[in-house]
Amino acid sequence: MNTTYGEQLESAVALQVKVELTERGMDQKDLAEAAGLERVTLNRYLKGHRSMPMPIFFKIAQALDMSAQELMSRAESRIAPEA
Repeated sequence: MNTTYGEQLESAVALQVKVELTERGMDQKDLAEAAGLERVTLNRYLKGHRSMPMPIFFKIAQALDMSAQELMSRAESRIAPEA
């Protein structure tokens, strides 16, 4: 199945946020509260049911105490290069 780079990046961002949560001993409820989101809304972003708007991405990065650039870079590194 061919997916666009944008779709791959969305999946990679969701996965990276989950990794960051695990590394910090946080759960989605903790992150949702820190970012000012409803837990259900955050869950929809992380499961790929909704696209994450950029302002939310920035709030999540801040809540994880990292720059948006660092979070995006880590997520991008999860995307396999085209063969």
